[in-house]
Formats: sequence, structure tokens, C-alpha cells
Amino acid sequence: MPEFLDLLTEEIKTKRKDIERITSNLSEISAEYSLLVSEKWKNLPTPVEPKGKVFAVDSSNGIIELRGGGVLLIVRSLALASNSQMLRKLTVEALYPRNIRDFEEYIRLLREHLEHLVAHSALEEKPSFIMLDGSLYGRMTHVLRELDLEEREDFIFEYVKVYSDFLTEALKNKVMVLGVSKDSRSTVFKEEILKERVLQLAQDSGIDSKEILELWKVIRRRPREVLEKVREKVRSGFYPAKMLEYFEQARSHVPDSKIIMQAGVGEGFSMPLLLTLSRVIAGQFEVALDEKAEGQVEKLSRVFERSFDRNWSVFEKKAHELISRLRSYPPVAVYYTVLGPNDDPIRVDLVSYDISENFRLGENNSQDASRFFRDLEATPSILLSLSLLRSLYAGDRSYNILLLEADRRVKMSAGTVETYRKIVMKELQTLILHSRGERRVHYP
Repeated sequence: MPEFLDLLTEEIKTKRKDIERITSNLSEISAEYSLLVSEKWKNLPTPVEPKGKVFAVDSSNGIIELRGGGVLLIVRSLALASNSQMLRKLTVEALYPRNIRDFEEYIRLLREHLEHLVAHSALEEKPSFIMLDGSLYGRMTHVLRELDLEEREDFIFEYVKVYSDFLTEALKNKVMVLGVSKDSRSTVFKEEILKERVLQLAQDSGIDSKEILELWKVIRRRPREVLEKVREKVRSGFYPAKMLEYFEQARSHVPDSKIIMQAGVGEGFSMPLLLTLSRVIAGQFEVALDEKAEGQVEKLSRVFERSFDRNWSVFEKKAHELISRLRSYPPVAVYYTVLGPNDDPIRVDLVSYDISENFRLGENNSQDASRFFRDLEATPSILLSLSLLRSLYAGDRSYNILLLEADRRVKMSAGTVETYRKIVMKELQTLILHSRGERRVHYP
């Protein structure tokens, strides 16, 4: 180790600014962030023991690499109830993963897919809540693309079908579904509070808000182009200089969790945002999900060239079903909460009956410039979900005791994978050659 200390010191000196930008407190409009976050921060409700059953869902995977380039992928999922009841799913996939990036993407999708399957099974137990590890909205926005993986090229079609079925059935049975993310890199909260400030500045400066909103909508997709337009407006005197600062902050990757911690707001939760799915990315294309959208099946066929295999009628039917299911995804309420002193913010995604019903009736709809909820009393599920999270909180290292226990029980150790390998050999009555350098031979 000492042989590299001089190089480390030299590298830190060279990249000091870049490192400080990540590790230090925010300097750009940091005082203003504190004000903006504080305006959206609320006190936590009293923790109350939840009525009804609560399930926590998680998954894990193990890989057995075989001589000759093949792999056995084992994925399992678990739904663990607060009374220790367990529901389980497991699948074994035999693959030749030619494209490593697509193989890793498939593992991620397959794990979530098995979580959706076991969560759907949990609905039969009539729970009040089902908690998943991760973002519910993020699972809705996976890029639609063909995987370079034999016989699994269009797996995203099956993924969307099962996820849509689960959420639809949960809403039908008035089961609240929570996605809990401990390590979120999301910027949706930051972007929304900045958007409000941008629109206020536009109003104060006599600038057309529609013009600002059009630029704001594409800042993430075309940041250089948008920032150059804003700079030009500032140079010409049409926009105040502060406008450029807000757009630059929206373009930055500083996550919500960083600005919430920097704001020092303490225990509490942020006013929820309402997120809906209006379009998805398919390859290099955008697929609009409104009823009037035309040509979307044609776009999908260019992305899934191998999948439809020249059978246009079959693919067209599948593509229409995919788009229909994407349209059926319910609105998601997203908020952050700090459950203990000096703890990190947790992102919570919530799908519930009252949120969907209020959206259907026109509450918090897209015509409103702000996506923040106007009335928490109209959606009691938000405070109920917070009460649940508080009841399961046991300190910064045990932010959710039920999710952590589900993770512990479902996780696969190296010993577990080795046991599974022996069972595979026994069932198949064949030997399995490892791909490792020592070429260990294992006999059934």
C-alpha cells in the first residue's frame, strides 16, 4: 500500500476541485436551497401500529459459471409478513450471456420481476401494505429495448405485463404499495422546487411562463442546447442572471438527498410530488402514451427487430398490449422522509387507491404547473404510510426492520449457491465443470 501513497496525494491535489464539489457542502444557492426545502417540509405523524398485515418484498441472485461460456442464473424472491409468514418464488435460467451489459440488465429486471410475482401472490393474503425495496416509479420507466440474450430479447414485455397486473390488483383491493429507497440518486424533488422558483422569477420579470416551461421540459435531455439559449437570453437582457443559475442547478446531478441534508430540516417529510407516466424511451425513440399517439407500434418494431421475427400481426398485438399496460400504470406519490436525528433521507414511492382516485377526478392533474400535492387531507394514505415507516424504524442502521429482515432471509451466500449447484447436479445426474482457472470437477 505505501508504494502508492505519493500517487494518491498527487491525484488529490490535481483533482481537488472535483472532489470538493462532491464531498463538501453546497456552495451554489445553498442558502436558498435551505429556504426552498423548508417551505416543503412537514412534521412527522405519530407512529401507530398498522392495522392489517404488512409484507416486505426483496430478491437476490446467484450465478454458477460453467465451462464453455454458459451460466446458470438462480433468482429468488421473498415476501415476508410482520407475523413471519413467508411467500417464496425461485427461478433457474440457463444462458449463454454473450453481451455482458445486457446480461446484467436482465438480472436486474428478472429480480424485480420475481418481486412483482411474489408481491402479487401476497395480495391473496389481504394485506394493508406491501413494501418493495426501490422506486416504484423507476420500475415504470425502464428503457424499452431489445436484449442481446437468446430467447429473452423481448423480456420487457413480460415484465410490464406482470408489474401492471400487480399494481392494478393492489388498487382494486385497496392495498397500499410502497417503494422504499435508502440510497436514492433521484433529483425529482430538487427539479420541482427549482421549477417553482423559475416560474416565480419569470412572473416577477414579465417573462412568458410558457416559454420557460418549454425550456425546462428538455433541460435533462438537451442540457447544452438549453443552457446556451438561456445564456443568450441573459446576455441580451431578456432574462435576469439568476435564471441561468436555476437552470444550471437543474442540470447538475446533485441529488435530492444532498440538498435535504444540507438544508438541515431535521425529522419530517417533504410535501409529496405526483408523478405520472406520459411517455417512455424505446431505444433512440420516445413513445408517447396518450390515446391519440400514432406510429408508436412502428417505432417499437424498429427497436425489437429480432423479437417480432417478421411476424407483424403477432408483434403488433403484443406492442398494442404493451402500450395499453404502460398507459394503465397508476400515478405515484413521491416524498422524502427523515425518520431520526441526523439520519439520511429516505425516498418513498406510494401507489394507493385514494391517490389514483383523486387523480382521476382531476386533483393534482397536469394542468397545474406544480406537481406538489395541494391537500394532504384528501389523500390519507400518505400519512398512513409515514406512520407505518415510523413504526418499523429502529435507528439509522435499521431504517426498516421488516425490509432488512426480508433482505437477510432472501440473500444468497456463496455457500447457498454451492448447495444449489450440487442439487442441480444430483437432479440432472451429470457433472458440472466450473469456469474458474482451477477447473474443479464436481460429480453428482
